[in-house]
Amino acid sequence: MHKLVTVFLFILPLFSFSQIATIELEDRSVPEPKSRDSIVDKWDLSQPGYQKLSQQARELLYWTNYSRNDPKKFWDSAVVPILAVFPPLNRSEANSLKSDLMKVGELPMFSLNDALIKTAQSHASDIGARKSPPSHISTNGTDFGTRMKAAGIKRCANENISISSQSILMSVILLFLDIDLPDLGHRKSLLNPSLQEIGVGSAPYGKDQYFLVQDLACVQP
Repeated sequence: MHKLVTVFLFILPLFSFSQIATIELEDRSVPEPKSRDSIVDKWDLSQPGYQKLSQQARELLYWTNYSRNDPKKFWDSAVVPILAVFPPLNRSEANSLKSDLMKVGELPMFSLNDALIKTAQSHASDIGARKSPPSHISTNGTDFGTRMKAAGIKRCANENISISSQSILMSVILLFLDIDLPDLGHRKSLLNPSLQEIGVGSAPYGKDQYFLVQDLACVQP
């Protein structure tokens, strides 16, 4: 059994809150769509900074943009097969996710933001290297808001973090499912059309695990 962790942080100028969830799943092969989406790959490859990303961070970007470019296809080709292999995930959250994905329609794919790439990778490397508990606070005590301000992010910023134990796709789907998180913070951030810029980072987190970071923001002035 692997314990998978997802954490969401939402920040506005006047307040912030975070949510955390864990779920244990059996070690099984995670099904993935048989072919890559050429539209998503072309978009990702066109982004300045893409070549700086690790392989895991590239996969995190790919599946995130795959879900945004065609939410219905994401449900049919990625979520449904995983729910079939991992029945414990087939709960009320899966039903509401299907409804949300069918209603939202095509969303703009995330553009890479160099400052967000740096903040996401720095945080992933910091937590991963020390195998610290998943947190939005750096090991030196720096919080998310301070990291965003230092990066020059001036408006609407969110951060999703997770530990990948089986596949990057599984981690993205767990963020969408938001099991036992009634506010559905991860899902809302990933389906928010106002959030259009992203930085992604990853770092080894123990054996066969990766600490993943998504820093999301509105288009910056």
